[in-house]
Amino acid sequence: MRSKDKEMPFIEHIRELRDRVKVIFLALIISTIFWLAFPADLNIDPISGLYRPFISVLIEKVKTDIAGDAVNLIAGRITSPLELYFLGAIFLGMITSSPIIAYEIYAYIDPALYPHERRIIYGFVAAFTGLFLVGVAFGYFVAAPLIFRTMLIFFEFTGAEPLVLLMDFYALVFTTVLLIGLVFTAPAVFVVLVRFGVVSTRLFRKNRLYIYGGLYIIIALITPDGWLVGNSVLFLPLVLLLELSVIIARKFEKRREAELQLLAKENPGENPEQSYKCKFCGEAMEEGEKFCPNCGRAQG
Repeated sequence: MRSKDKEMPFIEHIRELRDRVKVIFLALIISTIFWLAFPADLNIDPISGLYRPFISVLIEKVKTDIAGDAVNLIAGRITSPLELYFLGAIFLGMITSSPIIAYEIYAYIDPALYPHERRIIYGFVAAFTGLFLVGVAFGYFVAAPLIFRTMLIFFEFTGAEPLVLLMDFYALVFTTVLLIGLVFTAPAVFVVLVRFGVVSTRLFRKNRLYIYGGLYIIIALITPDGWLVGNSVLFLPLVLLLELSVIIARKFEKRREAELQLLAKENPGENPEQSYKCKFCGEAMEEGEKFCPNCGRAQG
């Protein structure tokens, strides 16, 4: 780990980022392999040699919880069951690897942070992981079943037999659940960006309609049904989460503004436009600058 007082060359940043990404991919691979081999029953009979993978239990439960007896799943290709087996393992691997992913993100930016900023990151990692898991649960228990049942309506309208390809069904469920989990982390990202001064709540409030319009388009793209009800079920909770994050972020923003005003009062002889200093090298900076013109480092 490098010293906080030494500036790391740009190429070193790229190399460290590469190493962090390698760790994330390695964690995903190990988690996937683990779930590929993990048995449904730890009490395996060594004589009979009967072995049932846990993935098969997950697959059956997803079918029961989401579709029930409403459709009949068909393989379509001889390799589809094997593909589904790997897809289920990857799905579980991504969920179980989320703490490692959050930690690697934290470890990458940690050397540039002061102790009080580290506390911010600790809260961000906890909030990011928590919101992701809440989003996964919401996607699985609410959004995915609603999307699927909405699509079944058109089977009745057209008189089509409810025969669904195996991979189509499970790809829909797993993709919806993971994407919704990621979308639910948006409030945590917004709050931490405000606390670091990258964005402001004023910018959000000023462009609220455009932001929500873009958010609804994104939701319409990640929810395959394109149905108004399905989109609204995901859109409304996100609006509430974002509005709550604005309230929380505004409190931190007011505290930050008060600290800057106090700094200006303590240095009355300085030019107000030059009352800000780089926290690393002490060089005077103009208000609103994100990077020091002297050392080039980002300001918290």
